[in-house]
Amino acid sequence: MSEAQMFRQLIESLPNGVLVFDLDGSVLYSNTAAREILQLHERHPSQELDERIRTFIGSARDGETYTVEIGAHTVQLVYHDRMDNGMRCGAILYLTIVDNLRKQEFTANVSHELKTPLTSISGYAEMIENGMARPEDVKSFAGRINREARRMLKLVTDIIKLTELNATQIMEQAEEVDLYQLAQENIETLESAAQSRNTTLSLSGETSVVTGNRSLLSELIYNLIDNAIRYNRDNGSVSVRVHHHVLTVRDTGIGIPKAHQNRIFERFYRVDKSRSKATGGTGLGLAIVRQICEQHHAQIRLESREGVGTEISVTFPTFHED
Repeated sequence: MSEAQMFRQLIESLPNGVLVFDLDGSVLYSNTAAREILQLHERHPSQELDERIRTFIGSARDGETYTVEIGAHTVQLVYHDRMDNGMRCGAILYLTIVDNLRKQEFTANVSHELKTPLTSISGYAEMIENGMARPEDVKSFAGRINREARRMLKLVTDIIKLTELNATQIMEQAEEVDLYQLAQENIETLESAAQSRNTTLSLSGETSVVTGNRSLLSELIYNLIDNAIRYNRDNGSVSVRVHHHVLTVRDTGIGIPKAHQNRIFERFYRVDKSRSKATGGTGLGLAIVRQICEQHHAQIRLESREGVGTEISVTFPTFHED
């Protein structure tokens, strides 16, 4: 047995995933564990790589790590340069499923996020109950209790939604869905929220039928538009376009700094925590969007310029009629 064959046999026996790349970013070798984790086919693994992974490989430095959610798993990526005679000749990516660690982190985040509104509700309610609140303050305190309760309810709803996405095979309920119609319905639902923030909504494009779970696709569109409204400027705009199985939501908002763009689809990740609290965001909306995209084998792309705005596009697999 040659050294190359022994090396491949060793890599193939590892429980962790291994991907070997050339300088152009094409996959030279992938072991079975890597293909299973990333749901890749043996013939064209390079073409099927998640856009987040491509971005990480393109910008990572030797020894850098990145955590990404793929399907029902949380996967840690570790990047290393491939060297030949002192010259970089490509890269090696190691993949490890770290679900248990991520679950602990998720539980800690949930506890923290729930503790804040609960503490506020408890404090105001105790003051009213013990007669410590002045009569003229009771209405204000009740309003704050109501807002915090709604915030907590939204958080719990989002957590349940993420749990369902991880636990169910949603494509068993797949049907033909018109993205344009769903976008129109969600724009009508969010019109009042947009008006309250002096934001205009618009829709363009044409009928575009995809195969998927109607309820979850509606949730995806709702979250993208809702997020664009929340992080917009006063007198800003949100434009939605549906064209050739691509859904695009563009806003004229505050934009996302380059350093944060790879992480905004992570659970509870916020670029500006104070603004998220002010707008009622839970930090889970875009995580839900990403999960739904993965369930539907759709590709998500983000372009953003700080102070200019953000555009998020979702490209769905092409549906062919029989």
